[in-house]
Amino acid sequence: MSMMRWNEDEARRLVLGQLVSLVEGVRTLAIRTQQGKFRKHEPISVFRPQTLQELMGQVEVELEKLATEHDQLRDFANAMRALLHRLPVTSPREMYDAVMDASEQWLGDVADEDADGLRSDSQHPSQLEEVSLLIDDLRRERRKPTRREKLAIHMAHEELANGARLQLPYKPLPIPGFGDTQTNMSVTDPGEGHIAGTTTREEWMRGVLVHVEHLERGHQDRESVESYRIPRILNVAKVRLHVAGRAPVTSFIGRPMFDSGKFHLDLWKTVQTMAGTCTAMFQLGVAECKVAMERMTASQILEFMRSLRSNILRDTRTQLLSAAFNLNTPILDDRDGGSRLVTGRKEIGLLGIELVKMGGFDKVTWDGSADTYPSVPVMEQLTHAEALELVHRAHERGLRTYFSAGFRFPHIPLAVYTGVDGVGIGGAQILRYMDSRTGYHGPFQPENISRILAIRDEAARSPLGRAAALLARLDWLSSQRRLDDRQEQLRIELYEALSRQQVDGLLRDIDAQPAA
Repeated sequence: MSMMRWNEDEARRLVLGQLVSLVEGVRTLAIRTQQGKFRKHEPISVFRPQTLQELMGQVEVELEKLATEHDQLRDFANAMRALLHRLPVTSPREMYDAVMDASEQWLGDVADEDADGLRSDSQHPSQLEEVSLLIDDLRRERRKPTRREKLAIHMAHEELANGARLQLPYKPLPIPGFGDTQTNMSVTDPGEGHIAGTTTREEWMRGVLVHVEHLERGHQDRESVESYRIPRILNVAKVRLHVAGRAPVTSFIGRPMFDSGKFHLDLWKTVQTMAGTCTAMFQLGVAECKVAMERMTASQILEFMRSLRSNILRDTRTQLLSAAFNLNTPILDDRDGGSRLVTGRKEIGLLGIELVKMGGFDKVTWDGSADTYPSVPVMEQLTHAEALELVHRAHERGLRTYFSAGFRFPHIPLAVYTGVDGVGIGGAQILRYMDSRTGYHGPFQPENISRILAIRDEAARSPLGRAAALLARLDWLSSQRRLDDRQEQLRIELYEALSRQQVDGLLRDIDAQPAA
């Protein structure tokens, strides 16, 4: 894999991209080893430099910030600045080697050239497929890429940025009660953390949904800024490259945008804009797109869901549409000419199930975020019986389920005991640094994924976890009309016992029964 087929400008952009990655890596290392609280004064930037000159200018700015924020890195910043100034007059090959030398010195993230994980073009005609297989090898072998392999990965990223089509296998979401584990951890990040963290370990993608979502909102109220927002689509493409078919990749789309504030006047543009966005995500191999049902009445939500569903191009068997309902946002139920304001969290959740089923979406999400940030954990906003009832009622109607907002380590078992299919977990609470003063995010903390999964697995092995997984399976089979009368009675008894959190006796009776 060489830079020969790239023109001089493209090759220099490629080298600059590697330099940007090096600067970000050194900044992350400094933050993770520094004493005192993490501080960040600016949000993630929307602007991305396009020309070579703009990109060089941006690197200059980032180097100055790095030296200002971390005085011990001033020598590094000066060395990189000198390297940057050589770019226009030095061959890209020499520049690439110089950046790799610095990366090895400061980060130690480059392996010796002995490894031969990179396949030849003759074996695999698609460069993106070849690089995806390489990434899988690196993950399984738990080794660092060589210089040649690192170049290949970065070239693939550039190909995606230039519009290369990604045609890789993708993994759908598991069926409730039939997956490797019942409650999947939806590890959430805007993208960079997945590329450098989540996707680097085989064990970090078992029972995991790799969810791509822009989390950072600072200390803004939800009316002004959504709690979660659509990520950069290039990040989604890169994550798909790194994941391929190892785990489901999902993405947040956001709440519909009504320009005039008049639902029917804006419906056409809103539906077509969001349908185009969801279609693009599904074409990349995303297994689920999540849309927030906000700023609409119940009848409008139904019309919006039906219209949106009809205009999205996807494999309806394996690519799902998820509707997110905020449990702290009342919904006006105006169906059939009524006018009832639904305010209670459980009641909003139950109404969400009804609307999702009628609207033809595949999954219902219950979100507990509010104006406070970080969010109050959703499992503290619902009782066990309430959360269980929501999951149970959704599953028996053939819908997948999901809880999000404020999850920390102690809340993971509480979710597992409800049999919910997915848990949104990430951001400042558990997987990213955050400046408590500004609410802006810092580096990803992938080492916490092991602890998250260990807690989930321990809870899944417990009597309550086993009972919840069995109930999820029975509820799903019931929705498909595949249970006999005896099994239906067991399903009802299991739900009641799990609601009381007294399942030991019933599980003993089930275990004692002969296999069918």
